[in-house]
Amino acid sequence: MTYQWLAEVRAERAVAIRPKLLSLLFLNEGRPDERHAARHAASLPLERFLALVRAERGDAAMEQAYQTLATALFVDSLEPDAALITKTADAVGIDPIEAAAAAEDPIWDAIIRHDHDAAMALVGADVGSPVIALEDGPAFFGPVLARAPRGQEAGRVWDGCRALAAHPDFFELKRSRGARATIRFD
Repeated sequence: MTYQWLAEVRAERAVAIRPKLLSLLFLNEGRPDERHAARHAASLPLERFLALVRAERGDAAMEQAYQTLATALFVDSLEPDAALITKTADAVGIDPIEAAAAAEDPIWDAIIRHDHDAAMALVGADVGSPVIALEDGPAFFGPVLARAPRGQEAGRVWDGCRALAAHPDFFELKRSRGARATIRFD
């Protein structure tokens, strides 16, 4: 949802997006009883494939591949498997055999780790995904969105995120999922 929101922001605010890779598998390394460990491990071949796409076709193709994968996983509820990778590879002009090989090749892990570690260096290790780094310096975790704001609303949310990120004393804004009650202080 955050990436879909950023696509809207790009149109509203002429923001350039340069996607990087962040791995939930790497983020949760060494954490005992990580309840999503199997799902995070299953995402590593997808991340390797995305690293290949960016290396061969650039940011725009990586964005297209990411959106295709995200829709398949989170909208269509497909499994993160080799068939999904080869289908996505074909859609972005990558040889499906090369894509399947890259998905299993740990050589791509160094590239993923580099992007991941760079993001964590900007925001600290006690956050998750997504991480947004602004060109003028500030970076932040989030926003985590249940729905992608569209049009002018997307721009207003972006403006708010930028304003908070730029404040030198700001470090966190969070509420639990589903907590949408309006609180009044009269």
